[in-house]
Amino acid sequence: MCWWLIAAAACGAEPLEVLRSAAQLSGPVDLEKLKSGQILCTRGDLGSFSRGISLQSCYFLRAPMQRVGDSLLHWNPPQHKDLDVRLYQEYSLPGRAETFRKAQLEAGLKEDQWLLRQSETAARTGHAGELHLTKSEVGRLMGKQDSLNAAWQEILRNRSEALTRGGLAAVAPYQGGISPSSEFAGLLSLVPKAARYFQPVIGTHPLSAAGPPASETVAYWETTKLQDHTTLQLGLFVAQKSPNSWQLVDCVYYPSDTYYMALDFFQLWPVDGGTLVWQVGLASAPFRTYLGGVDRYFAGKIMTNETLATIRAFRTDVEKSH
Repeated sequence: MCWWLIAAAACGAEPLEVLRSAAQLSGPVDLEKLKSGQILCTRGDLGSFSRGISLQSCYFLRAPMQRVGDSLLHWNPPQHKDLDVRLYQEYSLPGRAETFRKAQLEAGLKEDQWLLRQSETAARTGHAGELHLTKSEVGRLMGKQDSLNAAWQEILRNRSEALTRGGLAAVAPYQGGISPSSEFAGLLSLVPKAARYFQPVIGTHPLSAAGPPASETVAYWETTKLQDHTTLQLGLFVAQKSPNSWQLVDCVYYPSDTYYMALDFFQLWPVDGGTLVWQVGLASAPFRTYLGGVDRYFAGKIMTNETLATIRAFRTDVEKSH
């Protein structure tokens, strides 16, 4: 079962030993090379979960572990225009009505027009189409055809409240049973060693309804550009902290369209001169099984490029402020 990995992390096992045992990286971890700026980045095997892809990275930041962890929890992605996040707001669960009022789609913005058209079509026809909506959420759009932004704000708030009440399992499924809990379990099946290793943070509330509270939880919503159009997203940062180790997970548990879930796990260790980071990224989407994994392969290449860009932007921010 490899439960010793969990105990080893809690007791401050040597980071390089943990990486050799639990990580899936294409090359050896050389701390001096990482300190010189190297980023190890390895795409995972496709596995049996046909909607998922995975990626593992390892890198070094010249900043203390607490600064790195706090920066992850409270990063502001819109300041980096190349990351395509236009609006971003963190909040405390479950969030109040005013928390979501700035989640606005603008007809004058080209990237917003696709989601507005899809919303209008759903409101007119009563069918979700390409949107990730339940029947009741489609009904909400139908009841607010003259105020689609208000309808979307209510949809986001209701999903956030469901997560607060009962964890991922309480967030409603859509499109043939696709749900946050199904995607979370499927994605973890792609990285079984990492899934076991990150149990200390996976088992906390609100990811798990019955789990103990995490050391810190930061919820957020954002609008980001995917495939040339705006997508509304609900996400959650959860952290488990100890003096010699932080575990964090960034979980986008509700995107309005295009894909189903994105997960990034982070293991932080304090090492001489800064912080060593092991990152496990996963994403699920409606890949076409008849292509035999070709589209998952190309999605993995895109995921690699985006992950490297984000790591570099984050490292610049953190090291600049140190």
